[in-house]
Amino acid sequence: MKVLPGNFYSFPHIANTTMTTKDINELLLATEGWSLIMGRMWEIKTKHLGADVYRVWLERKKYN
Repeated sequence: MKVLPGNFYSFPHIANTTMTTKDINELLLATEGWSLIMGRMWEIKTKHLGADVYRVWLERKKYN
């Protein structure tokens, strides 16, 4: 199972990384697109950079 790198759990508001499409698919299927870090809900966000590579970061999950 793919998990977020360790810096996401220490500094979720500034952490980012790059991942392949395969790693992103595994991560999103395992986590359903969110993570509980430091007692807060964080949504996993991605942006396609091209050539099967994505930038990954977290944003605080918003509630309605």
